[in-house]
Amino acid sequence: MAYNYKDVFYLSAQHETTNSTYGSSGVEGIVPIDVSAYVDPIARGKARGTGLALYRVHLDASKSAQGGTIAVAEDGVMRIGLTVKEYATTGDNVSGISGNQLTCASDLLAWGMDFMGSSAVTPSTTNVTVNKLPDKEVFLEPSDEVPYIIVRDSLNWIFNSGSALNADIHWSIRLECAQVTLDTNTLNQLLRTQTA
Repeated sequence: MAYNYKDVFYLSAQHETTNSTYGSSGVEGIVPIDVSAYVDPIARGKARGTGLALYRVHLDASKSAQGGTIAVAEDGVMRIGLTVKEYATTGDNVSGISGNQLTCASDLLAWGMDFMGSSAVTPSTTNVTVNKLPDKEVFLEPSDEVPYIIVRDSLNWIFNSGSALNADIHWSIRLECAQVTLDTNTLNQLLRTQTA
């Protein structure tokens, strides 16, 4: 498979982080995104195992599910990522994100960014793609040539607040993906890497 219009498809999800839940620093959220329909690591007969290639991630922040622009005075700091790490508990205001799970040092982190909402940011935070604005910094992403191959059943969308959010934020994410066939050696290596 390759990064082209014949092979790539979109997966999308939405999640709201409320100021009542994320009203201080260090609040964690873990939101599972089920990708089991696209991943089958077990080879059957001549059929090889398959994985999900993640090429690009698009994320926007808005004040409503319909996509309204966030107010200029929005304050808060959030680190956000997509990981193949499995967690026992999911939801908002849960614990489980530890160590280097939200850094480039984690083999399980497929994509990551920092969000800084502040009245001092110009232009203000709006509902556009994150890597087009100065207040959203993507620090880790796969590439068209080397996608992140997912061989686990779920991809977890993780949040960690660096400071209190002063308003609710609606996040929308779009993943550009392709289902890929994997040879046994590659699949075994990925399964070892993604088991944590």
